[in-house]
Amino acid sequence: MENARAEPKAQEYFNREDDLLARALEEPDPAAFLDHLTVRDCSKVSDGASAILVASERGLEQAGIPRRDTVRVAGFAHAADDLTQAPEDLCRLTTVEGAVRQAFSGTGLGAGDMGVLEIHDCFSITALLMLEAAGCAAAGRSGNLILAGETGRSGRHPTNTTGGLMGFGHATGGTGVRQAVDLWRQLTGRAEKCAVKLRKPQGMMINMGGNDRSAVCLILQGGG
Repeated sequence: MENARAEPKAQEYFNREDDLLARALEEPDPAAFLDHLTVRDCSKVSDGASAILVASERGLEQAGIPRRDTVRVAGFAHAADDLTQAPEDLCRLTTVEGAVRQAFSGTGLGAGDMGVLEIHDCFSITALLMLEAAGCAAAGRSGNLILAGETGRSGRHPTNTTGGLMGFGHATGGTGVRQAVDLWRQLTGRAEKCAVKLRKPQGMMINMGGNDRSAVCLILQGGG
């Protein structure tokens, strides 16, 4: 939510809650909503659209687009599993883990080489499990990573700098591309008030569908 307050396009841009942590720690009310979640643990269904242009070097020249305004695809992977089968471990996003592993394969890069992250935080628990699947935290330790400020804009793993699905909003089919657009903005110096001081010139996005049954991981590299 705090990051969304810096992004005018975000649904929570006008959120002025004084104590976001207190709101996040409110006890669930099963009679009004769900046993283990509050409304603030859930992403927002949104209207929206996003688009990217994928081009070769020759295509960029023909379109008159300077290399400094572009990012390079350094790694990409899509992984899928059987939607009809329950996961073996509710505390692991194994399909996401596979997509991340495949995307890193052959790049010489790892989680520590990412200057910024965009993860699919459709629910608060998903954000925690995503950080672990991405290799940013050991199993069960992502909460400590967040509490230490490491996912904030000045941390080691700046994450969801425009608010993520819960803060920016979730336009469903448009979300994955929006994540890529936000990485492009960060890596080309266009992130404005959401900008982070990049420690590394790469960014990674993870988009998921079907409760970890389908996952896409994209690694983008700045510098043209």
